[in-house]
Amino acid sequence: MSGFAIEFVSASKSYGQTEALRQLSLSIPPGEIFALVGPNGAGKTTAIGLLTGLLAPTSGSVRIAGHDLASEAEKAKSVLGFVPDRPFLWPRWTPVETLRYVGAVFRLSGQDLSSRIEREISSFDLEHVRNRRNETLSHGTRQRVALAQAFLHDPLVYLLDEPMVGLDPIAQRHLVRRLREKTAEGATVLLTTHQLLLAEEVGERAGVLVGGRLLACGSPDQLAADESTRGRLSEVFFSLAGVPDERDGRAFPDF
Repeated sequence: MSGFAIEFVSASKSYGQTEALRQLSLSIPPGEIFALVGPNGAGKTTAIGLLTGLLAPTSGSVRIAGHDLASEAEKAKSVLGFVPDRPFLWPRWTPVETLRYVGAVFRLSGQDLSSRIEREISSFDLEHVRNRRNETLSHGTRQRVALAQAFLHDPLVYLLDEPMVGLDPIAQRHLVRRLREKTAEGATVLLTTHQLLLAEEVGERAGVLVGGRLLACGSPDQLAADESTRGRLSEVFFSLAGVPDERDGRAFPDF
């Protein structure tokens, strides 16, 4: 994949008189984990919605692997692995049936699909629930099924909206390991999170979105060195959000 994996070009999104995203310009190259952080209502989920084609920008454009979502939506979506902030699984299907359906959507079949399903069932520790209905699974287990769906077709771009919600520390660490393996192979990850330490420790770059505007962007070292954003990501975030940083100690597992 040449060029940028993810591109926002002066992208804005309004709902009536409310501007949820304002002139967002952001380019993410292949092989990078990018963390988008911001308070509730900052525009993070709207940005993800534009990248998936679930929302259309009011102005500007959005591209995935060079494909404009407005004119080449099918090509753009074919290279995406997406986990929304509230994943929906068909209640009466099992994890295996869910993955088989997703595989068919991405035109996988036969032994190739079966091998991929077994790979993800094993990777996300779903063997013991593989034939249980989704409606009987815990929130964390359903989240692992949703992640398995996103990895199944080996996409070029992973969009993960609050992916750690419901995952225990072991599952969190495993997910980070898988994402790092994928970016080492050239894939790209954009994740949104409220967990600042996750963004700081996992993201090679991070962006701070407040009120629909990208107020800071760069590697943790760049943010710490820049005169306008000096400090750790948590300090930058709270400063830009206009509230004091009263966090004491670490609250996220060491990756």
